[in-house]
Amino acid sequence: MGSILANLLVSDDEPQVLEFIRRVLEGAGHRVTATSDPGQVQMLACRPGIEAIVLDVNMPISGFEVLHRLRQSSATADLPILFLSGLGGSRDRVRGLQQGADDYMVKPFEPDELLFRVERLLDSRERLVAPTPEPILTPANSASLPRSFDRYEVLDVIGQGSMGTVYRGHDPRLERPVALKTIRLEALSNERQREEMLDRLRHEAVTIARCAHPNLITVYDMGGLESSAFIAMELVDGMSLRDVIKATGPLSSAQVIPLAVSIAKGLEAAHQKDVIHRDVKPGNVLLGFDGEIKVSDFGLAFVISAMATDSTEITGTPGFVPPEVLHQQPFSAAGDVFGFGATLYESLTAVHPLAGTTLRDTILNTLHGIWRPIHQRREDVPIELEALVKVMLSTEPQARPPMTEVVQTLESMMLQGDLRWDAGLLTEAQAAAAS
Repeated sequence: MGSILANLLVSDDEPQVLEFIRRVLEGAGHRVTATSDPGQVQMLACRPGIEAIVLDVNMPISGFEVLHRLRQSSATADLPILFLSGLGGSRDRVRGLQQGADDYMVKPFEPDELLFRVERLLDSRERLVAPTPEPILTPANSASLPRSFDRYEVLDVIGQGSMGTVYRGHDPRLERPVALKTIRLEALSNERQREEMLDRLRHEAVTIARCAHPNLITVYDMGGLESSAFIAMELVDGMSLRDVIKATGPLSSAQVIPLAVSIAKGLEAAHQKDVIHRDVKPGNVLLGFDGEIKVSDFGLAFVISAMATDSTEITGTPGFVPPEVLHQQPFSAAGDVFGFGATLYESLTAVHPLAGTTLRDTILNTLHGIWRPIHQRREDVPIELEALVKVMLSTEPQARPPMTEVVQTLESMMLQGDLRWDAGLLTEAQAAAAS
């Protein structure tokens, strides 16, 4: 069963659970329209491009009633539907399937099960409506690539995500390689909204560009396309911290401390310009084979937030979102400190501190600060480093140290240990990933 990416409609009346379901699906590359209002499902399902629905049963309007309405309408009768419910009895399962659900999954569930069932749902639909495989987007298949964005030549695809695609490109005017990140704007309903978003993106790009720092990805340019925007930025030849951890497992304290100093300095420089990242995590830390350490995707979480149609939607990645944001408070610099603390914990243990077996568990762990101390996972981490991570993960934002203090603490550890970042770790990680 191949990976199929689609436009999904998700409805759950618990906003926090809804947001985390959305993040799981978007993290896999799907595009998601989310609503906590069951009365909006019928209308949203009729929007062009919706390909499947993930529907909660227990809502103010019964999910069974919403399902019935969807199946009675010619516009939505054929849409694949996955029922989510805390009702696990066989009678409830049978009722859901009898009324037209294509699959039925009982809460609580693991993210992997959700992704598997959604992919299976889409795979079945794909075999029915599109038996001819889509062409694979690869450098060898250059006909599938856009030729250019303004003056920038597109060479090949680096990666794809829920907000757009990242391309490897070339700037012929300045004769340098660039990364070209597209940002889809189709969710905005009219031309005026798209122009307003482009203006905000330009302002954000200018603000980020002013945060010039060796540990921040440099933004070169931005522009508008027909249904998206693009940002031209510095290209790093290397791997993300997430991929390194996945390939090699936990990093040593001697590796983490100098790495953390560079990350913290980049975030400190941004905070001094009143710029907040909003999504600090291992996937947004880029490590170059030449020894560079860069924080990427600054401000893109802002774009997701600005395009949200539901005021309850939460910007960030599950487990890296600070508790106060789950309580609908504004994202602040202290939120970046929290995400950075979770990143350091994962770097040292290869385990996310707040991840639960279900999305609800992750929410509760975050809200109540439930996580296992580092020394219970490994005993060789310096006490002062573990203490720093602990205070960075405080549930109260005012208890977390400002990034300037984090930098000072980490630099002191680095100097005391005479530590240096060794980019040779990337070669090991690359070999491990290929084996």
